[in-house]
Amino acid sequence: MEAVPESPSLVEHVYFNPPASQQADSWWVRYKAQLTSLTDTARASVEADSRYILQRGILAADTAKPEEWSFRRSRTGLVMGSVQSGKTASMLGVSALAIDHGLDIIVVLAGTRLSLWRQTYERLVQQLDSGEDGVQKIKRRLLCPPPGIALSEQTHPLTTTYRLPPAQVRQRLSQGKPLIIVAMKQTDHLHALAASLRMNVFDAVKELGRTAHMLVLDDEADDGSILDAVVESSQDPIYGRLKQIPRAIANLWDPPQGSPDNLFSTYIAYTATPQANLLQEDHNPLAPRDFMFSLRTPLDMGQSVDTTDPGNLIAPRSSTYPEPAGIRSYYTGGEVFYRRAAAAGLCVPTTNSAQQDLVDAVRGFLVAGAIRLHRSGKLGPASALTAQFDTEHEALTCVAPPHSMLYHPSAGILDHFRGAEDILLWAGVRDRATARNLLHAGEARLPETLVNDLRADLAPWAQWLEKYRASARAIEDEFDVLPPKTFPDWETVEALLVDEVIPGTRVAVVNSDPNADDRPAYTPNQHSETGKWRAARDLSTIFVSGNVMARGLTLEGMTTALFQRSSANPLADTQMQMQRWFGYRGSYIEFCRVFATSDQLALFRAYHDVDEAVRTSITERMMRGAPEPAVLQGLNFEATGKIAGVGNLPLSPGARPFVTVINDGERPDPNAHVLAKLFARPSSDLTVANVLRGRILDAPLELTEAAELLDRLTFADYKPGSEGFHADFWNGVEARAHAVAPLPDPPLYRPPLTHGAGHPPRRTCPYAIAAYLRLWSASLTRSIKGLFVTGHPGELWSYADLGRKRAEQPRFWVGIRYGDGAAVSNGPLARLPFNIHATRKRVDGGELKTTWGASDPTAGPGQYRGDVYFDYYHRDLPLPLTSNTAWRPSGSDGQILFYVNQHTDDLHPTVAVGVCLPAGGPEQFSATRAGVNIVTRNLP
Repeated sequence: MEAVPESPSLVEHVYFNPPASQQADSWWVRYKAQLTSLTDTARASVEADSRYILQRGILAADTAKPEEWSFRRSRTGLVMGSVQSGKTASMLGVSALAIDHGLDIIVVLAGTRLSLWRQTYERLVQQLDSGEDGVQKIKRRLLCPPPGIALSEQTHPLTTTYRLPPAQVRQRLSQGKPLIIVAMKQTDHLHALAASLRMNVFDAVKELGRTAHMLVLDDEADDGSILDAVVESSQDPIYGRLKQIPRAIANLWDPPQGSPDNLFSTYIAYTATPQANLLQEDHNPLAPRDFMFSLRTPLDMGQSVDTTDPGNLIAPRSSTYPEPAGIRSYYTGGEVFYRRAAAAGLCVPTTNSAQQDLVDAVRGFLVAGAIRLHRSGKLGPASALTAQFDTEHEALTCVAPPHSMLYHPSAGILDHFRGAEDILLWAGVRDRATARNLLHAGEARLPETLVNDLRADLAPWAQWLEKYRASARAIEDEFDVLPPKTFPDWETVEALLVDEVIPGTRVAVVNSDPNADDRPAYTPNQHSETGKWRAARDLSTIFVSGNVMARGLTLEGMTTALFQRSSANPLADTQMQMQRWFGYRGSYIEFCRVFATSDQLALFRAYHDVDEAVRTSITERMMRGAPEPAVLQGLNFEATGKIAGVGNLPLSPGARPFVTVINDGERPDPNAHVLAKLFARPSSDLTVANVLRGRILDAPLELTEAAELLDRLTFADYKPGSEGFHADFWNGVEARAHAVAPLPDPPLYRPPLTHGAGHPPRRTCPYAIAAYLRLWSASLTRSIKGLFVTGHPGELWSYADLGRKRAEQPRFWVGIRYGDGAAVSNGPLARLPFNIHATRKRVDGGELKTTWGASDPTAGPGQYRGDVYFDYYHRDLPLPLTSNTAWRPSGSDGQILFYVNQHTDDLHPTVAVGVCLPAGGPEQFSATRAGVNIVTRNLP
């Protein structure tokens, strides 16, 4: 038989959505072409996330169907990113796709400070509005403000800044060309823009003969855009100090004067810290009512990006995605700094000596700079000071990349200057006055005397070379990095320190003081007379700063952070934004160090953990319709300070929850049947101090068995349903557990009513206690982020040894506590082979007014201390030592103790129950809105 030539293999691509034709002049194609610094996978991720936001958010409601919109013809949503992860790339990507899909007006709200506004404007012009300036670019859009005004050093009236020529507006809109506006998020700027829209755009929209769609993208949306309705409800509406920015933003599309009936608007809040956004009341105009999304970051784990079909809206998602390019392209955030790279020693606890910590951090920074300079093989910062280049490209590529340190001494502006002076004084500057003059002049470089100190005592400098070598090995082991990083010998490092790094390093203060730097400078500058180019100013700089560095401004090449700030009331969103060491630092991660107190580092770890939990909740909501994410906090920190009256709702029922609802003794209690059936099992009398105290099962229940027992209890006056507070609360927790691994037997929360809301939930709810026990069981095989450990404040469940947790999981001993009443004589409990003497707890309106029985904390050996230790006497165990906690010790068993209650005038006995829990279980602290907090506090 004659051989048949092998045919080339054919690959069929089946798309969830056929890819839109990508014309060369489409906004997306032009924008994508600018993303040259991203890997192929990262570009695909930006596109996939942008298309998801477009389809499931912006275009999810049809402007031709007003019933799909609010009465204001607006929709609001939220996109959660990560600190310094690339949120701007997403905003611009969404803008490009939105324009390609016919949106008419794009408004980017870019920062509350001039420097941030210009930074975003410059990037939008370079990437979204790329191409040669000329007639073609002018005709394809109307850009406001024009570059000549936005980037000018001159001051222009805001009416000029946001001028939108009516004739051009009409022409662009009629031709389907977009208006692109970049506005500063400041009240006067927003009022000026709103006035310009009303005067110059709204009439043109009315005349279109079709609907028009405005998209408002709010960068850093938790900064300035939060409206606290609780505080403002008590303010005078005219003279009260109401926050104007949120209202000014909403007035862009919904001004008091009204807007065209054919104008529809979508507002998207972009932020890495959405706590305050999520806690806003739903009726606040910028609250995310309609959709929310979470952006992904590259690492070595997670669901892969569908690079063949970025429009696949049902592709599995996770907070990270595998990046084939390796660690150089990873996002190095909390997962790297606080978890994966723990063995690399990136986090350094500070000592009791602030001066010694400062000295150690600066030495480590300078040594890291010398090693990085050696690896680059390029011109160092000292030589670059005097070098001249013919082109801007040469000034960029011929010098070593920037190397930065952040020193955060406190929030006080004067402390920033004093901190910078401390560095210069240690380095050898004569006195504070000299140091201050150098700082004000912008020329505070490390003096020659520091070189002499280095040569006089090499050891504290040379140790950093060994530390970095050890860190590199740990990073390589954790992330499978090949080939291993190489390091120069100490002699080479010392020479580079002496010749380049020390003399080329500048100390700068960046804050709101007029004498401070406006922002870091990483771009070359051209001499106005010679035309020659000089290297960027900040090639090796120690920045001393405070709150101003917590937003938007990026420190390129940052390796070292010294965080000496402390707070009596830590706020997660504020301190998350201060972690400027996050970013894409994989290529030099072994040099990164965060110096902070042990307590502060523990807070940073906790912030990251709850942050990932919120991110997971948003992803589960995106993919599977999970409930709105809970805003999480800790026992020792709050989620945000931007919303007043925030409560703290724990997940656990507490150490000794007692169910106070009880059935009426006028009719048979179905719970008596539950208890009688349970005690058909082998059981024993419990006698303590020669008094028969009750009866207890001979074998304990496992966690899930205990949960099933509690779920079998029913109450005539308490039948919560599958809708409402508890249902949403537990469904949200379950979604996070499911995201780690699917639950074999959902749901966690199983109320009596499977449809509807039922009775209002109680704080001590038997079905919520059952849900908690199921969660504990599920958590034994799942490292669920956002959970703490009961009885151990600050410990995170996701860091726990699950093998040990499984070995120490509690069982529950079940008993019946006898009272001093008559023996139960009717119903199923009377048919048990032992007599149950009833308790006579006071009941009023279906509520027990007494819970746990008598307690004697002073009881000695052989005496009865109290019902909460009922099972200890059965097991002949020593009672726990009295302490300031009600939790049983971790690793202990728990108990479920029933009381059979019957007064002389009750026709039937009724059943009450209390539960004792050991420490060591899962815990969560949810921030609650003021209204919700009031409700939960008043629960019976």
